[in-house]
Amino acid sequence: MEEVNKNTAEYRYTAFPMRESPMKGILFWSVVIITIWAVYWNIGSILFTIGAALILLISLTSFFLPTTYIINDSGASMNRWLFNRKIGWDRIRSINDEKDGIFLSPFPVKSRLENFRGLYLPYRDNRDRIIEIIRKYSPEVKGLPETEPTSLVENEGDSS
Repeated sequence: MEEVNKNTAEYRYTAFPMRESPMKGILFWSVVIITIWAVYWNIGSILFTIGAALILLISLTSFFLPTTYIINDSGASMNRWLFNRKIGWDRIRSINDEKDGIFLSPFPVKSRLENFRGLYLPYRDNRDRIIEIIRKYSPEVKGLPETEPTSLVENEGDSS
């Protein structure tokens, strides 16, 4: 789901991996149930099993809960259940373009802390749109990839 709010100049989209890939969802819940059963079988305590199950499920919320990503003039943010993260444009020092998303880092070079301080924006068939918006708000940051000029290619094909 994509949404562009004209009044606030905000781009918002939602990522929900379990809904996007139902087979991975079935595999996910199978592994979770088997893991919880294995913990109970090895420990034998229902209290420790419930604690382990909660820790496991909380650590995997990015897969089975929808995450909303918002890009606006103040920065980029992600919202998921009880977990929110935001990074302002003034804090971004480098950008890493990856296969499935883009990582906004507050460090100019790779650091062990960047996963805890930065923000990862996954692509959902909107790579060019995300890069275009980031370029608009933070054009001087190094690592910003080039986008393909899709509108020029489409226009050339129409005139032939």
